[in-house]
Amino acid sequence: MMWLVIGIGNLLVGAAYSGLGLLSAWEAVSQYRTRGLSRFGLGFSMMAASCGPHHLAHGWCVLNGGTVSPSLLGITLLGLPAGLIFCLLRIEAALGGPGDRTVLARPTTMAALATVFLLLVGLLAGLAMMAPAPLVTQLICTARGFIQLPVEGPAAPGSSMASVILGSNLFVTVTYGMVGWYLVATQVRRYVLDRSWSLSGLSLAAVFPTCAAMHLVAALASNHEAITLPFDLLGVPASIYFLWVVHRLHSDSVIDWNRRPLVGIAATPHREAPWSDQPAAIR
Repeated sequence: MMWLVIGIGNLLVGAAYSGLGLLSAWEAVSQYRTRGLSRFGLGFSMMAASCGPHHLAHGWCVLNGGTVSPSLLGITLLGLPAGLIFCLLRIEAALGGPGDRTVLARPTTMAALATVFLLLVGLLAGLAMMAPAPLVTQLICTARGFIQLPVEGPAAPGSSMASVILGSNLFVTVTYGMVGWYLVATQVRRYVLDRSWSLSGLSLAAVFPTCAAMHLVAALASNHEAITLPFDLLGVPASIYFLWVVHRLHSDSVIDWNRRPLVGIAATPHREAPWSDQPAAIR
């Protein structure tokens, strides 16, 4: 049962990332003439181009007999709600709906939820580190099925591949964790100004810490998946660019769609960007 939940859960997350990435890219291209360049949209599309296929490939490996663990199950269940909520809101916005909801919650409640989340991530990461590592061979998931590579010695194929997978996943763990930090800080700044939270912004802010936690558990796993390696390597430059964009937006050093109305219309956009720190009516 565990492998079924992990496999289907990762397929759902991968499909959501891939769909959102395509939607974000389409919006950035189709509205370029009226709203200018969306650096956030392009950065999000690049991120989704690596994370979406990564989760799809991981779900395929699990459903075809890949290694499962309690830490993988826990991190999958932890990451699903935020991703699905943000995906549904974006679909609603694409269909002409509001694409957001106002959340009225005390900051102590939000701080308690964040603390519980961090404790759960730490527990799941600890469980992943405690998993026994293979001593002689390592099971590798590829597009053609599972193969075993020797891991004894630094020059063994399994050892070198595992090092690359470990390094790339740890790198995006840090970068996506920092993206999540800036998004959470933006929502805190919004609460200070408006005494309310954005459901779209909160779900997006929760997506990246859970994504970082998933990559952390993947990095600490005893068996790795070679089929995800190209997407992990793509995720390194994508995460760098996306972190740069989010940092500049957070510091108000770049103008994006959050403060650029449609050309020829005096009013601001009807729906604020999910990463904006102010409601549309205030800007």
